[in-house]
Amino acid sequence: MAIEILENTLLKLLVRRGTNVDRLQITLESGELAYTTDTNRLYIGDGTTAGGILAGNKYKGTAGDITTLAPADVGDYVYNSDENVLYVCTTSNGSSPGDWSAVSNSLSAYNATLNVNSGSEIKVGVISEGGGLSAGNISNSALGNSLVVDTSDQVSLCSNISTDAIFRRTTDANSYLSLPGKLKINEVNYDFTGASPTAHSFLAADAAGALTWGVPGLVTSGVAPTTAALIPVGTIVPYVSTAGSLPYGWLPCDGRSVATADFPDLSGVIHYGYGGSGANFNVPDLTNKAVYGSDNPEGSTLYGLSASAGSTGASISASGMMFIIKAFGGITSPTFTVTKNLDCTINGLVSSGFEFNPLSGDIVIASSKPGTEVFNTNVGGATFTFPAGIHYVKYYVTGAGATGGNTNGGAAATCIGYLSAWPGAVFDINVGSPSTVKGGNGGLSKISKDGNLIVQSNGGLVGGWKGDGSIDASSIYTEGGYILSGGGGEVDTQGTFQEAGGTASYWGGAGAPGAGGSSGAGIATGLPPAGGRNAVSDGIIVFEWS
Repeated sequence: MAIEILENTLLKLLVRRGTNVDRLQITLESGELAYTTDTNRLYIGDGTTAGGILAGNKYKGTAGDITTLAPADVGDYVYNSDENVLYVCTTSNGSSPGDWSAVSNSLSAYNATLNVNSGSEIKVGVISEGGGLSAGNISNSALGNSLVVDTSDQVSLCSNISTDAIFRRTTDANSYLSLPGKLKINEVNYDFTGASPTAHSFLAADAAGALTWGVPGLVTSGVAPTTAALIPVGTIVPYVSTAGSLPYGWLPCDGRSVATADFPDLSGVIHYGYGGSGANFNVPDLTNKAVYGSDNPEGSTLYGLSASAGSTGASISASGMMFIIKAFGGITSPTFTVTKNLDCTINGLVSSGFEFNPLSGDIVIASSKPGTEVFNTNVGGATFTFPAGIHYVKYYVTGAGATGGNTNGGAAATCIGYLSAWPGAVFDINVGSPSTVKGGNGGLSKISKDGNLIVQSNGGLVGGWKGDGSIDASSIYTEGGYILSGGGGEVDTQGTFQEAGGTASYWGGAGAPGAGGSSGAGIATGLPPAGGRNAVSDGIIVFEWS
């Protein structure tokens, strides 16, 4: 059987209906509709959600108590007429105030400080009309411990600032924390000086709290440190001063109590023998007393004085005197310095040229022993070490002589001068050797430091004058010097073994260091005995100090 629906056909469509409680008991098929007869709401099924899904939220109306507009579905909204605020249902059915959340707030001006205008804009009140923000609108609880609102409604520093530290606002090296010249610390007023301090000065205060830069009294007072240091602590001597002042390091014998921490040396001598306890002890009281000898000064007693027998009205002449007691051990801390040309060791350590306390230990001061060191053979890797306690060492540098040929051999040059270096500085040494052939020039001798040539003396020549040598005057190790030329080897008498021995050198004739050999058929080798017919020598380097 078929039903024909025409354009003007009217259909009656019925959907599931019942109460909202009934709706929640069923699961609508997808697309199936359900209508609640008690809440007048339409729901669409999705096949899974019990009771279906709300087809659309609605405005529930206006009420002073919005819970009276329940039941409601999540998303429904109402208007609270008492608060002039719009609410939306966010959970449950709206029967509890907690089911609703305000969509907006209603603003109003508290006073002239802040105003809400007709455009719902919040603005600061006009000061000329008695409004605006000021310190009077700030709560004291919001200012902390160091700020207050004064009677003029201004924010000010409180009378007792509470802070753990004060820091500079700027952190560059040229910025300093500035403080006023007048400060009050622990209820004491201080007036700081505007002058700059000098070396070893400190801030000294007078009775009024005025601060000035001063130096310790030990520096300025007339104390004889060499004498005072020899007086043992505890010594009592009579003393007179019309000004009432005492020498540094002494206390009056008036029985006063003093701190052990301030006078540890005196405390260690007399302890509590004259009174005191704990952190304080008393000095002896010799006021209006005469002093007598006793092996028990702490337990001394009074002795009576009487006139001689048979006399009447006799008196004893006496003169009053203050007694003072030595309270400090050392008065000064002198220093001692041993300068150059003298050796100084403290407990075996070199201390020449250094400032030290004369009580530092075992001090030994002595002049440096003279010394000589000679290098007269060409030994590879030879070195000279600058001695300790010596500032200048004299050197002689001579090359090797030349061997004779048709003429006698020439002598080497000699360089003479001074070296200056620190103790332990090492110099490289090279001593020239003579030629091993007839008519050969001598080898050079030299002193070097760290690969740099300092002094050089060339060897002798077979013919001609040769005053050749060099001294590096720019070196930090050289102190003056001069060069002696070696004699020339030009004598020839045309006879066999008839020529004279080598010409004179700084050290002497043939056979001496740097001398040349005679001419003839002989060939010079090594170091023949001095004066030998073919004598020719190695060079030599000599160091001397004293």
